[in-house]
Order: sequence, then C-alpha cells, then structure tokens
Amino acid sequence: MAVFRVEKNANYTTMCNYHLRDKKLSLKAKGLLSLFLRLPDEWHYSIRGIAAISREGVDSINTALQELEKNGYLIRSQKRQENGRMGEIEYVIYEMPEGTLLNGALPEGALPDTGSPYTENPDTGLSDTENPREIKKDRTSTERTNTEINKKRERKHPVRHRYGQYRNVLLTDEEVEKLKNEFPNDYQNRIERLSEYMASTGRIYKNYLATIRSWARRDRQKEREKKSYDHGNYQFSAGESL
Repeated sequence: MAVFRVEKNANYTTMCNYHLRDKKLSLKAKGLLSLFLRLPDEWHYSIRGIAAISREGVDSINTALQELEKNGYLIRSQKRQENGRMGEIEYVIYEMPEGTLLNGALPEGALPDTGSPYTENPDTGLSDTENPREIKKDRTSTERTNTEINKKRERKHPVRHRYGQYRNVLLTDEEVEKLKNEFPNDYQNRIERLSEYMASTGRIYKNYLATIRSWARRDRQKEREKKSYDHGNYQFSAGESL
C-alpha cells in the first residue's frame, strides 16, 4: 500500500501518540482525543460544541467521552454555583491515562513503533545500506524544524491562563503585566469585576484585556461627568446666596 506523506511545515499538530497505540480505545475514541489535543487550552469543551465541529451526533460523542473517561484519559466534574445550582462541566484531558509513567511508556499490549507496517514489505524506495548517521541527522533536523515552528506558533498565539474567581478571564502573561502597569492599585479588582459579570450574564469576550481597558475608560468618563455635574450645581448668579 502506497503512503503519501505531507510536508510538515504548516497545518499539522504535534501530540503524544500514546492513545493512538492503545488497543483498549476504539477508533472513534482515538479520533476524539486527537481532536481534543489539537484544540487550544482555552477552548470551552461541551458535547454540543464538539458536535458542532464534527459529523458525529451528541449520543455518539457522549459514548466516546464515556470510553475515554473509563480508560483514564478524561475527567469530568460539574461545578456548583454560589446559589447552590449546578454549573458548567469542567473537562480535564490527559495525553496518557493519569498515573502513567512518561519515559518510554507504552499501552498494554502495544508493540513498539517500527516506522513501517508489521505485515507488509519494507518500502523498496529505501536502500538496505542506508547510512544510520544520515537517518539520525535527518531526524534531528526534522525535530529542530518542528521545535522552531512550535516556538513561532507560541509567539503568534501566546498561551492564555485563567484568572478571576470563576476562572473565566483569559489573559497571557504579557497582558497581565500590562494590567499591573496600567492599574497598579486595583488590577486584580478589575479582573474580578469582569469575571463576576461574565459569570452572572453568560457573556464572553474575544479580548479580555481590551474589555478591561474599555471599562476603565468608561469609568473615567462617568467620573468626569459626575464632577462636572456637581460643580454646575454649586454655581449661582450674582445676588443669589446659599
């Protein structure tokens, strides 16, 4: 069987392949976990959200989630709101089942990856006398290229962390530093204010730093208007007295 490989310089995902070699998982569960590992950390997981970006239905996705949960790749926990009602479900995704050793770990019953199909003939396009040093050099070059691409991707899309009481305000380290510089006395209060508003209204924002800045400008404008109004009330014409 011929294999056509794509140049790995764009539109590809680097992930642990442990789950792909786990014989306990169905192809559907392996595909769903691969999708999870491709999505950004700040992506909000939900069964309907997953169904919206795939051809699988809600029931089919829920079955695959239960399979991942059973085998230790997924932990689901439902948060409780301050009013006692049940809130959103939090998904914790693992590349390997929790507690699996990382160094050289293989799923139970899995064979080491030899780089070629077990039951097929070797690719005749490769010479039996190929120099192992050249192979190692090519692999090292490929790994270096992949590392550089990942670093560029991180610079282009920095990792955002969750802040606020409800863990729903997403900010990069650089954005947090900007908030500290712009609002040194109350930047944490501004984050909490946004977090509480989002939790109570269900609203989300594309850029949380920009939202906090916008609210700050609005607050300053209201303060100026209030001072102008108070000053106008104390003005009086000649001959009038308080």
